[in-house]
Amino acid sequence: MSARTGVAGQGEGRAARGLWFTQARRAELLAETVRKPSGAEVTVRAIASLVSAGTEMLVYRGELPAEDDLGLETCEGNFGFPVKYAYQVVGEVIEAGPEARFKPGRVVFVRHPHQDYFTVRSDTWLFTPVPDGIPPVRAVFVNLLEVALNCHLDIPVRFGDCVVVYGQGVVGSLAAQLARRAAGALIVVDPIEVRRRAALKWGADAAVTPAEAPGIIAELSEGRGADICIEATGAPAALQAAIRAAGQEGTIAALSFFGTRQVPLILSPEFHYRRQRLISSQVSSLGSGLQPRWSRERRNATAFGLLKQDWLVTPVSHELPFARAPEAYTILDKTPDQAMGIVLKY
Repeated sequence: MSARTGVAGQGEGRAARGLWFTQARRAELLAETVRKPSGAEVTVRAIASLVSAGTEMLVYRGELPAEDDLGLETCEGNFGFPVKYAYQVVGEVIEAGPEARFKPGRVVFVRHPHQDYFTVRSDTWLFTPVPDGIPPVRAVFVNLLEVALNCHLDIPVRFGDCVVVYGQGVVGSLAAQLARRAAGALIVVDPIEVRRRAALKWGADAAVTPAEAPGIIAELSEGRGADICIEATGAPAALQAAIRAAGQEGTIAALSFFGTRQVPLILSPEFHYRRQRLISSQVSSLGSGLQPRWSRERRNATAFGLLKQDWLVTPVSHELPFARAPEAYTILDKTPDQAMGIVLKY
C-alpha cells in the first residue's frame, strides 16, 4: 500500500512529505508515512534535490503513456496520474537496518522522488555514497552528468572535431562542456540569450541562435559540416537542424527523450547522401561494446570524479525551499527562458 495512505508498513513510521503529480500540470506536496528501515534499508533525510527539466516535465505535462513502466522501484503510481516520479536526491542517512551498507551520518545520492524523508534499500544501483568534498547542491547533478557522459561514451569526440550541441539546458550544457575538452571547434545553439552567454563564459567557441547556426557551422567547419551533432533540446526542429548540419558520414546523437511527441523528419538529401549516423544515446544502459569494461558503477564514479573538477559548471538558476517545490514546475513550464537547474533545499 502506498505510504501516502498513512499506513506505515514495517514498524512505526515517521511523517514526511512527497511531491506527487496529481494531474497534468499539477504538482502537490502530499503526506507520507515512512517506515523504519529493516534488513539492508536505510532512512534518509533529504538535503537537496534537482528537478529534471526533461523527463520530469514530460510527466508533469502528461506526455508519457500511462501504461509505461516507471522504471524505478522508488517511484509510485503511474503516468496516467497520480504519480510520484523523480530521481535526484542528496541526503543523509539517519537510521540504518542491521544489514545496511552505510551507517547514519553518511551523505548519499539516491534515485528517489522529491521527499523530505524516505526509506530505501542501500544495496542497489539507485543508492550511491557521495564522495567527500562534493557539496550536496553540486552532487545532485551527478545523474544528469551521467546522461551527458553516456553520450560521450556512445560518441567519443576526437581532437579537432567540429561539435555542435543543440540546447543549453542542464544536460546540453554538461554535454557541451565535456565536448570542450577535445573538440577543435565547439558551437552551441540555443534561442535563449542568457544560456548563450553562459556557454561563452565557460569556453564555447560560438553560441548562436538557430537562425545563425548554419552559417557559423559552415565557417568553423571550413565547409565540411559538423563531425558530431548532439541534440539535447527535446524539440523535433533541433533534430532536423542537426541532420542538416552534420557533414559527410557525420554523427547525430539523439540525447533528448521525446515521450509521446511525434518527431517528423525530412531525411533527404542530407541524411541519405551524406551517409550520416543517427545514434540513440539513452542513459538506462551502456552502449554496445562497452559492457566488458564499463558498468553503471564505473560511470557513476567517473561522473562524481568530474564533479570534483573546477572547470565543470553545474548551472543553477533557482534554489527553492522544498515547501515551494510545486513552483519549480510552473517556472519550467511557463518561463523556461528564465530557468536552468532548479535545486530544492530541505
